[in-house]
Amino acid sequence: MNLAEQFNHVFYPRSVAVLGATVNPAKPGFLCFSNVLEGGFQGRVYPVNPGLEEAFGLKAYPSVRDIPGEVDLAVIVIPAEASVSAVEECAAKGVKAAIMITSGFSEAGTEIGSDLQDRIRDIAKRAGMRIIGPNTIGLVNPEIRLNATFHAGLAAGRAGNVAIATQSGGMCSYILQALTSHNVGVSKAMGLGNRCELDFDDVLAYFGEDEKTEVIAIYVEGLEQPRRLMSVARQVVKRKPIIALKGARSEELNRATLSHTGALAGRYELYQAAFTQAGIIAVDDITELVDRAKALALQVPSAGNRVALLSATAGLSIMMADRCHELGLKLAEFSPATWHRLRQLLSELYPVDNPVDLSWAIGDSDVSREVLDAVMRDSGVDAIAACIGGAGMTLSFARAAIETVREHKKPMTVCLGPLSAAVAEMVALFEGNGIPTYPLPERAVTGLSALVRYGEILRAARAG
Repeated sequence: MNLAEQFNHVFYPRSVAVLGATVNPAKPGFLCFSNVLEGGFQGRVYPVNPGLEEAFGLKAYPSVRDIPGEVDLAVIVIPAEASVSAVEECAAKGVKAAIMITSGFSEAGTEIGSDLQDRIRDIAKRAGMRIIGPNTIGLVNPEIRLNATFHAGLAAGRAGNVAIATQSGGMCSYILQALTSHNVGVSKAMGLGNRCELDFDDVLAYFGEDEKTEVIAIYVEGLEQPRRLMSVARQVVKRKPIIALKGARSEELNRATLSHTGALAGRYELYQAAFTQAGIIAVDDITELVDRAKALALQVPSAGNRVALLSATAGLSIMMADRCHELGLKLAEFSPATWHRLRQLLSELYPVDNPVDLSWAIGDSDVSREVLDAVMRDSGVDAIAACIGGAGMTLSFARAAIETVREHKKPMTVCLGPLSAAVAEMVALFEGNGIPTYPLPERAVTGLSALVRYGEILRAARAG
């Protein structure tokens, strides 16, 4: 069975059995079972619990082996000490993959917990069964409305092109919801937990082949064999960008991380260097991850790092310029032809330079279009960030930007300011046409920097 076939049973199951399903709302088995049902999953769902006859109107089975027909995916929500026999029964049944929600394994720091985890891994290896976890939140596939986690509502957002893989279950849920709240659709999301059998390199390899995924976001705390991840990443980034957030940056947090997911964190600086060498885009926080993922999900990579800035307010353009300097982006130098054309279009009261101060012209659709065309036509400009929030915000500028980006095919990000009814209309217009928007000027530049960085990664990969 090849990689795609293995993961199809994980992310596209035709049938799901929940071991430990219950009608008691206080139990995690209730949450996992009800989330599969209420998420809207259209496949067959089987509650498994020897103490139940039915759950939510569905016949319950004492063992997974008693279920008629095949079971693609099992969600195991039972105490750790009973998990080995449950995995054995799944293997005997021919279950293709299992999500081990249960904790109490290597992360517990006990010999018993580590031994249980080793035994589960050995059973799965012999049976050819993939194991997600243990100690995991589970997985989500919005495309088929599968929420195989204990967090409600995670499959409710629209399906998109950003895939998520995290060590921490809570981070998986949080990043998914953060992306969704910023109008970024998710293709798939998985919490890996203790990674007893399935690890980052497996998931990255699959996401690299998955036609529904165009951007990959990962959250890493600590890895036993980081070279495996980096080796796979070097191949994947030739086709799709990978964004990585590293948690537990200080040595003091190593012990806390070990108790969380059973892995020591390792030195932050070494991970950052390894990410860079592998072509992974490293970020420092969730906001940066969301901003960069959003840009990569909507726009093309930049052909270079020469950036033009446009703003209706000089102060905001200064903030963008400062952020460009921090991120290593170069302010483009306009050609004499561009400078002359801008001088004709804009008020003599304002100097013509980069950043371009649009001032009153932002409300004039003809002038806006001409200014944007002049800047994007300049061969010394690779990418554009604009800040049009506040009083100067107009739909005419949005339409002009959309037309010129479509014509010149240079990446652009836009700051629209804090959310309001007017801003929401602009967001829908811009992002419906593939131009990412941000509430703050610095964040628009951060998003643009991902397009610049991924362009550099692609050129280096092709040259190598």
